[in-house]
Amino acid sequence: MVTAFAQPHTETVLSGEKLAAYKQTSLGWQSQNLKIVTKKSKLALLNHNIAQIKVHNAAQLQRKYGLPVSLLIYKARQEGISTKVEADLFEMMNRNENWHACVVSVDDDSTAKVFRMCDTYQQEMPKDIKLRTVKASAKEIKYAAPHRSSMLCQTAGKKVLGRGGTTKGVHATEVCFWANAKRQLVSLLQEVPDEPDTITVLETTANGTGNEFSKRYWAAVKRLRGLYKVNPETGKKEIDPTVLRGDLPIFLSWQDFPEYQVELPKNAKGNVPGMTPEMEDYVKEGLAMGVSLTPEQIYFALLKVQNKCGGDYDLFKQEYPRTAREAEIATGRMVFRPIHLDIMEQRCKPPLMYVEFYEDEVEGVDNEVTIKVKYREVSKRVNSWSVWRLPEKNHSYVGFGDVAEGVLCDPHDKKSAPDRSVAGIMDRVRHDVPIVYYGRPDTIEFADQFVLACKYYNYAWASPEMNSIGQSVLDAFKRADYPYIYQREVKEDSYQKKDHKDKLGWKTTLLTKKPMIADLVQVVIDHSLIIYDIRIIEEFRVFIWNSQGKPGASVGEHDDCVIMVAGLVQMHQRCPYNDDLSLTEVAPEKRGHFAVAGQVDDDDDLDGDDEFESQMYADMDDFE
Repeated sequence: MVTAFAQPHTETVLSGEKLAAYKQTSLGWQSQNLKIVTKKSKLALLNHNIAQIKVHNAAQLQRKYGLPVSLLIYKARQEGISTKVEADLFEMMNRNENWHACVVSVDDDSTAKVFRMCDTYQQEMPKDIKLRTVKASAKEIKYAAPHRSSMLCQTAGKKVLGRGGTTKGVHATEVCFWANAKRQLVSLLQEVPDEPDTITVLETTANGTGNEFSKRYWAAVKRLRGLYKVNPETGKKEIDPTVLRGDLPIFLSWQDFPEYQVELPKNAKGNVPGMTPEMEDYVKEGLAMGVSLTPEQIYFALLKVQNKCGGDYDLFKQEYPRTAREAEIATGRMVFRPIHLDIMEQRCKPPLMYVEFYEDEVEGVDNEVTIKVKYREVSKRVNSWSVWRLPEKNHSYVGFGDVAEGVLCDPHDKKSAPDRSVAGIMDRVRHDVPIVYYGRPDTIEFADQFVLACKYYNYAWASPEMNSIGQSVLDAFKRADYPYIYQREVKEDSYQKKDHKDKLGWKTTLLTKKPMIADLVQVVIDHSLIIYDIRIIEEFRVFIWNSQGKPGASVGEHDDCVIMVAGLVQMHQRCPYNDDLSLTEVAPEKRGHFAVAGQVDDDDDLDGDDEFESQMYADMDDFE
């Protein structure tokens, strides 16, 4: 992440040529000509604080290399970011002809507030440089010809954002709280040309993880890891300007601001009065993240927690985050902690190849023809297997597949993407997932590929997820006389009444899902499973506890990969190791029985009676 550090604006006396030059700079022009209403309800010239200067310096870094300004800002409350960005857009509109800006706020009240700020800039401009406006829409400032520049304020609730033409400046506020951020940002940002005189700023306080802003932010952080290159001639690190093109992520932590500290009482002798065990834990957490606080800052935090946050430390972390990750954790109910996912993501890498499996006749000794599973490389990235490592001799494997049901990721949006068919195979020796299938093929194609992959990987113990159409995949295993199919344990009172064959395949039910996820959480905490596929980690990041206390994907996201990996963990825990661990040339003999792994089949679907479901989750802690 790149942020430029600078000292807050101070009262420096300039005269003559230096004063004239300063007035022509962006900071100078704004501080000489723009007025704001302060927190004390006084009208005053804009005096930039440290947060505003950091944003300014980051923008100047891109301008230095002739690049468009494009910033992503995670912030705390009351840092003056909107004030600074609106000042930038207003300045560009005022000092350039035919320069159009658009400000988009999360709701009508915020839009009205932003427009009042911009209107104050316009109304309080010095008379000698104040431009004449013409009548425009209710929340738009528009200059008369020949200048014709304008600034429009809109609300994110509108279906279509922007003005329908070329827009040179865009400021989107509180993006994490937009209902349709992805779709609206795509259309809005298309209006901004890739020119050096353009400004695009997306800023927000956090609202959990996995939303559109969060994805853009962390993608930008990842890109900027290659910002500095070593100059072979000088041996020094230098900025690579090509990496600066695109979104520049900025996080503004509360402890960077001088005003966020409170002087200790004179008799405190350097000790924070009223220190609590919870605040001590908060300080220790910060040290673990590389963040240290002065006693004055700790006293500020303690008073804020007690007086403004009702003693709720999570609420304080939400309003005054120390890191971007902390901001997301405090505002979301994430099942997997980001600190563990960050460690797992370090093992992610591109696959060696993409393949599909097929069967081929092979002539052996005495002209005996056998059927052998082979693979061929393909160019498609979906509806295929991503391979990081082929099977190894003397390694046992388990496979799990979650077949798509056509369920939309957002039930309230008919245009949202349906779920996908996902399968994976786990190496029980290396404890990794060396091959993953990902796509939306028809059910028969997915089933055939899953069966062939399990055969190829040393006849892995396998199971489809027995959802509404999982039976079709199970039927493919039966048709192939596959010898290693997972079988659920039946209830004792019905053990003699039902055929074991009716209990093949893993079934996610009210009784099994929460313990299934609990096991996966422990695996993530222990870092005991290596995952190479970044798509899996991305789904882990948007897997949350919903308002009913149930684990699932955030609205608009998928959890197919999460269920697949959770299924692999269950298969590994419950299934015996294969009898023959060598690379199998021919299919082993049909086993007389299947694995009975301890999962009780309650014969209830996951989406059962609401009252029963509520009680089941209420008792789940006792069950665990």
